Amino acid sequence: MILVKNLNLLGEGTQKKVYEHPEDANKVIKIMKPEHATATGGRVGQHHLRAHRSQGIYKQFRRELLQYLQLCKNNYGKFDFTFPIETVYGFAPTDEGLGLVTEKVLDPNGSITSLYELATQNIFDDKHAQALDSFFDACAEQHVVFGEVNIAGIMYTEQRQGFPEFVLVDGIGEKLLIPFRAMSKSINTRNIRKIESYIKSQINYY
Repeated sequence: MILVKNLNLLGEGTQKKVYEHPEDANKVIKIMKPEHATATGGRVGQHHLRAHRSQGIYKQFRRELLQYLQLCKNNYGKFDFTFPIETVYGFAPTDEGLGLVTEKVLDPNGSITSLYELATQNIFDDKHAQALDSFFDACAEQHVVFGEVNIAGIMYTEQRQGFPEFVLVDGIGEKLLIPFRAMSKSINTRNIRKIESYIKSQINYY
């Protein structure tokens, strides 16, 4: 079992903490914050029936894993396992619960840089704009379903595939009880374009 106190914290959101993998610098371990979980793995503060349905505190992991598997299935004949979302490698047990192991997306300087940082630091330029257009186009074409995507959950890299690109690392997968977006590519594309417009509205470049 991995002890969280021995890990290097890379960042955190409202629900998860992200740590550097102790044995592979190219991977991270995502851990749901234990303060949001009950002793039986449900979600704190929710009605007990809702809190304990499905995978409880790990529902976000389930959405992301299912989305990654769906993309792998759709691209089976190409033997392609790299998509506009982060690559999922598996799970790791820790003393703060199960961790989801994914790739670490790094910028050209070897740092973790989000679209939010590029935008707020006013260093977003033509190169980034082209990469962002390609990102949303790829998500629409490959039928990537967004959950709660925001500007801070999209990371920038140039060495992942040898060219400038953005990679979604948060808010992945269908959240709707009736999975309209997962069932319909056209409905999903409309949602992607809506989110694209909203995110671009937060960047001065546009």
